[in-house]
Amino acid sequence: MAYQEGESLESWLNKATHTTNRQEDWEYIIGFCDQINKELEGPQIAVKLLVHKIHSPQEWEALQGLTVLEACMKNCGRRFHNEVGKYRFLNELIKLVSPKYMGDNVSEKVKAKTIEMLYSWTVAFPNEA
Repeated sequence: MAYQEGESLESWLNKATHTTNRQEDWEYIIGFCDQINKELEGPQIAVKLLVHKIHSPQEWEALQGLTVLEACMKNCGRRFHNEVGKYRFLNELIKLVSPKYMGDNVSEKVKAKTIEMLYSWTVAFPNEA
């Protein structure tokens, strides 16, 4: 089993989104979520790390980053939701789809998944503002 107690958030995320992964590595994705919930500053650190992955010029790495983000939204609770709901983080997602920022250089798959996730959160979390 690859799960290692005491690994850093960055280590978990790097393993979960490694460019050589042929499919999502759910063991590390869930490990990343668990580590966020264990650390006092977990949500704040996690969103910064996720932005870096989601902005990757490599489509597969960016898509894996979005998958990890979605898993965190489902498994990490209100503290994580509060960080994702902040203007600073949401603006980083908007940069992916807006031609004013990175939108012209981001793959259609990454843009579509980003928009889909933003919409799904408005449906799934209507009372979190």
